[in-house]
Amino acid sequence: MTTPLEPALIDLAASQHGLFTTRQALRAGLTPCGLVDAVKDASLLHPARGLYAVQSLVDADSPESWHKTLATGTALLWDDATLTSVTAVLAHGGTVWGTDLGKVQVLRTIDRSIGLSSYRVRRWRGQPAVDTGLGPAVPLGDALVQHAVDHGIVQGVVSADQALREGTVTMEELRAAAEVVAQWRHGSRALAMVGFVDGRRESVGESRCAVVLGVAGLVLDPQVEIRDRSGHLVGRVDFLVRGTNVIVEFDGRMKYDSGDPAVLWAEKKREDALRRLGYVVVRLTWADLERGGAAVAKVRSAIAAA
Repeated sequence: MTTPLEPALIDLAASQHGLFTTRQALRAGLTPCGLVDAVKDASLLHPARGLYAVQSLVDADSPESWHKTLATGTALLWDDATLTSVTAVLAHGGTVWGTDLGKVQVLRTIDRSIGLSSYRVRRWRGQPAVDTGLGPAVPLGDALVQHAVDHGIVQGVVSADQALREGTVTMEELRAAAEVVAQWRHGSRALAMVGFVDGRRESVGESRCAVVLGVAGLVLDPQVEIRDRSGHLVGRVDFLVRGTNVIVEFDGRMKYDSGDPAVLWAEKKREDALRRLGYVVVRLTWADLERGGAAVAKVRSAIAAA
């Protein structure tokens, strides 16, 4: 039997991104036993001690949506919470890739995560906070750097490339933030991330290509315009390997999904024109990026052949 929830409590939760606290539930007349029963019959979710979510008001099946919902819950649980790392990146409207979103990243004056399976709480180090749609968060530059420290260089580059491209962060802000964490555990990840970022890349796949090939020592210039001898634009390519005539294109397949023969034919003509100008074209796929050594080998083989 489904435990009925008080209409006033549902209305309150709707105004709080689907969430409410234990204290609010008790004030609305729902007993502790009623809370337990509602969780058992799945009308409520219980992501952390003291916090509940109305199942019908949230999207718990989408990791990113659920993470953002829980991020708003920090303001209900604590009055001194500041979002950081990947949570702050999302709060600023950023893109994340390849990151476990199982825990909301929070800074507080007290370092305590007991009973908070959905939150990771770390001690606040005096970082300033800015208002976002999900709550107070560290500035985006600090968030991106902490994201790289927590989750890896590639994940950091993907998010930072997008932020640079959209103009929501500057290289100066990234460098300054990276210097602050340089001596931290895994702080070298942030320094490496700053060395790889470039706001000219246009997709997650391109950012990943740049890191995979860059680690191997290959320098890629992104979004290069290739022109023929008369100055006519033949095409803008994803990457040109510096000092060579090797073009690297990331083939994410999205532009071919329509199956439109005109699109396929135009791409073939473009590539043929590039080859006639003496360029060697290497196409990398998601599968290549999952095996970084294979991607590097393909490009090096093309350089040798060229």
